[in-house]
Amino acid sequence: MANQLGDARRVAADLLDRMDRPQDAAIVRAGGGDDFVEVRAALAALSTVATRLRHWEQALRCYADASFWEGDGHNACLALHDAGDMARAALAGRALFHHRD
Repeated sequence: MANQLGDARRVAADLLDRMDRPQDAAIVRAGGGDDFVEVRAALAALSTVATRLRHWEQALRCYADASFWEGDGHNACLALHDAGDMARAALAGRALFHHRD
């Protein structure tokens, strides 16, 4: 969260500069102004994106694991049963293993 807050401050400060509000941008760059709507909006947007990326990375890690693709017959591999469900769930914004919900 701390890293996201720093990123949100940078985004908000850049926006404030573009809005010709250099004093507010300076406050945000100095680590203040966390109650500014620009900082709060940037933090909310970054949090949403971070959650979505985390879901994608979890699905990719699962697909990248060789054991996911191993197995045959009665020990059919997980990939056969999954048939892309995890990827579709991640793209829809759901967490890993919640693809059957």
